[in-house]
Amino acid sequence: MPKYSDELLNEIFSQNDIVDYVSQYVKLKKNGRDYTGLCPFHKEKSPSFHINQEKQLFHCFGCGAGGNLVQFVMRSEGLDFVEAVKLMADRAGIILPEDDMQVDDKLYQKKKRILEINKTAARFYYETLTKDDAGKKGLEYLKKRAIDAKTITKYGLGYAPDAFDFLKKHMNKLGYTDGELLDAGLLVSRNGKTLDKFRARVIFPIIDLRGNVIAFGGRIVDAAEKDGYKPPKYLNSPDTPVFNKGKNLFSLNLAKKDCAEKCILCEGYMDVISVYKAGITSIVATLGTALTEEQAKLLLKYTDEILLCYDSDDAGQAATKRAIEVITGVNGRCRIMQLKGAKDPDEYINKNGVARFKEVMLSAIPSTEYLLNQVHKKYNLDTENGKILFVEDASGILSKIQNAIEVDAYVKKISDETEISKDAIYTEIKKHKSSGKISEGVKKTVRTGLNLAKNKSSTTLDAEKKLLSLVIGSKASYNAVKDDFSPQDYSYSVLQRLAEIIYSCYENGEAIEPPVITAKFSNEEADFVSNIFCNLETYSNEKNTVIQLVNTIKLQNIDEKIKQAEKEKDVLKLKELLDLRLKLEGNKKCQI
Repeated sequence: MPKYSDELLNEIFSQNDIVDYVSQYVKLKKNGRDYTGLCPFHKEKSPSFHINQEKQLFHCFGCGAGGNLVQFVMRSEGLDFVEAVKLMADRAGIILPEDDMQVDDKLYQKKKRILEINKTAARFYYETLTKDDAGKKGLEYLKKRAIDAKTITKYGLGYAPDAFDFLKKHMNKLGYTDGELLDAGLLVSRNGKTLDKFRARVIFPIIDLRGNVIAFGGRIVDAAEKDGYKPPKYLNSPDTPVFNKGKNLFSLNLAKKDCAEKCILCEGYMDVISVYKAGITSIVATLGTALTEEQAKLLLKYTDEILLCYDSDDAGQAATKRAIEVITGVNGRCRIMQLKGAKDPDEYINKNGVARFKEVMLSAIPSTEYLLNQVHKKYNLDTENGKILFVEDASGILSKIQNAIEVDAYVKKISDETEISKDAIYTEIKKHKSSGKISEGVKKTVRTGLNLAKNKSSTTLDAEKKLLSLVIGSKASYNAVKDDFSPQDYSYSVLQRLAEIIYSCYENGEAIEPPVITAKFSNEEADFVSNIFCNLETYSNEKNTVIQLVNTIKLQNIDEKIKQAEKEKDVLKLKELLDLRLKLEGNKKCQI
């Protein structure tokens, strides 16, 4: 993370009001001292997203997301820290120093240059398709696919002729070097020479949520074999500093405004364009790879339910199963559209029309039912062995479902089909669960990066959070605790670092600036820190409460040590700890 000075960050935060900026994304309502709204980072029906304007922080009490304005921009715009700081500085007319972080600044400038190159290339490809004789083959191909001029413009489609340096020559004339074009993924190197990556292909610009052209896809218009080589049907940009094919989705920039309830996810650019042209705008596609967890999470920010509409061939059905696992793995809901008599959405909608396609959308089956149907096809349920094997496989599917009502419904259905008792099926489900992976609670602890000290309880964490909250809230609380509870006495690394910053502010007579302090933390740590700042504790007798909390934490720590001493049968250590505990108990009673 770049080491921008606290003074500079404070100036950026003071010149960019968080309420003003976030209101572009969230409909906010004044609620006491806070502003509240529906969280933009997860789907919810009741508002749990809060902004504290005084502290210039946001926190969602539903999903836990939190932080300052820069961290909001990072999440909502998909930017890294440097890019988000630069965006907010530009917005406020603040000039950032050149020498703060040269490495990061070079990366920022490189990304900016690539985006400029991509935009220029996209315009050139589009003009070649629509205004140049060199684009005739591409235009003829799109007309055969029933793609009209309006749709071409909507998606900024283009054409790359069958020439080794068609784009290269144009871009070189504009001042872009071969090295820059290689970085952007528009050229490839062959035997020491640089050549256009896309040749004889219709070009599909891939556009991010901010409207930047981040990459390209190319569809061959003549797939005939040449000199023993048959080119791939589709070709995509490689990963670059501005593009990761596993983290983006084609056409999400257009679909996001219409997909709150459901969004179709398919495999190909032409599938998306054909369906979109027919008036169904809530559709996106992956970018030449299997669905990733990052893509699923991204899409679920904008929709309640994903409708999987992959190709009907074996490869498409295998991809459907993988996608279901990914989506349900991030707690998303999905249903499966089943296209009969057509390979993909593009073919189906052109053969049967939009009305029939909408019927398929409405009749899409839940993912669990789809998976059970696939297993059902594998076995002959007229035989006892077939029934047993079916129940074993089906139980594995049901063991991954969190909704008990859904599980019970399918267990009853399977029991009726196989004449195997519900109890036996539930026993099989439990076997699959017990042999499963690490629990979600443990995963969450690992993900948070809190570095919980060994054997520490959640009650200790609550007490330490409450104590630090009081210290942040008033210098009187700090004075009451500073000599008896140092930053290193906290059991959790995030609390230790936060306490060090707060203690230092008091010692040096510096103001506590919540957004600036939160900027020193990243990812889940910022969520954790913003939660503390947004929930500062207040008590009528804070000094007494602080002392009680310190004693409570120390008692909990001693109790853990006592258990360890008992386990090790260390009598002398046990006596020492019990004496110390009695002393602390006495101090606690005196305070009460």
